[in-house]
Amino acid sequence: MSLIRKNNIKPFSITHRAGWVLIDPDNIVKDGFVKTESGKIVDVGQGRGGGVSEQFIDHGPGVLMPCMVNAHTHLELSALKNKTNTASGFINWVKSVIESRDQADEKKISDGFLAGIDALINSGSLVIGDIASTGLSEKPFLNSKISGVQFKEFLGSNTANDVACEKINTDKSLSLAGHAPHTTTSDLLIKLKSITRKNGFPFSLHLAESEDEVAFLTTGKGAWADFLNQRGIDVSGMKLTGAGPVKYADQLGLLDEKTLAVHLVFADKKDFHILSEKKVNVCLCPRSNMFLHKQLPDVPLMLKSGLKLCLGTDSLASNDSLSLFDEMKFLSQSFADISPGDIIAMATVNGAAALGFKNQFGSLIPGQNAKMIYVPIKANNPKSILGSIVSSDFEEKISVIF
Repeated sequence: MSLIRKNNIKPFSITHRAGWVLIDPDNIVKDGFVKTESGKIVDVGQGRGGGVSEQFIDHGPGVLMPCMVNAHTHLELSALKNKTNTASGFINWVKSVIESRDQADEKKISDGFLAGIDALINSGSLVIGDIASTGLSEKPFLNSKISGVQFKEFLGSNTANDVACEKINTDKSLSLAGHAPHTTTSDLLIKLKSITRKNGFPFSLHLAESEDEVAFLTTGKGAWADFLNQRGIDVSGMKLTGAGPVKYADQLGLLDEKTLAVHLVFADKKDFHILSEKKVNVCLCPRSNMFLHKQLPDVPLMLKSGLKLCLGTDSLASNDSLSLFDEMKFLSQSFADISPGDIIAMATVNGAAALGFKNQFGSLIPGQNAKMIYVPIKANNPKSILGSIVSSDFEEKISVIF
């Protein structure tokens, strides 16, 4: 968005100062400033900041940094917190989600969505990739202070003919998602992907999340096949080939640089090679994976394979918070060899790129959106700053800057 000047009236400018400015995980400035004008960053550096600003804000000795990007969540399921079975396997969890969602009226779903937005903002996630299926949350999403993409998700085989993507403004989009290869027919997945590809929008897909999914796709049998049969769902439209989730998605032409593949808990080196070759973005939801599957993806091998990883929390139906600080801390504790800088990149710049906002979010550079956060950590060098952010080593609340 260009800055329009009329009658020599300058746009409103603010210079934000802090003990440290994390421009990106590889570039941290001591005693820094970020100058913004009309919602955009116009200057970043060390010192008090040059030029004239209408307002100066000294946030304190902590760190100014890019806002968090929660690349995968289901805010419509926020009302289901503590109402699902996360201890008895994936299928029992799915059954409990269906039952709890059927019992929730529209007001509960809407109230839960709004509470989820507040929780995201309060924990510093100002950009999201949200999965929606009820149609109740589009307007609240568009009216919120949150930026990002809301993906309309499809299961089964039926869909209206007017399915479309829409760019709302520079920092909000509406796109499409196929739920997963074991829940959505191949023809519908191909159709949804073709629409997003034609329009240059991101496409979201749960992939290799459970052992039940892998067994069903490779054999057509197992507990998931039994579950679908019990619900009277015809699986013939899935046109299974005997391939595992990643290879099957590749056979359908679903994988490219605009695809956001979520979970990948039950994927291997060959799968990672395919995903890397296709330049697929991968979103990790480690706490949800541990709750539901008692297993995590092979994150070190993913990084070694060259995959660009981002982070999401999934929903409150399978997690206990929507905080990416909680997610970063858990990931760091689970994989001690992954550097704090790499983890912060997952939660910021990588997530922004995966959602199609690499020029708007993810780092504090001129031209980027001015949404950022102040984290009240106490650190005396860049290495300790990164470690403190990832370990949530601060007691005071973060500050959100719009």
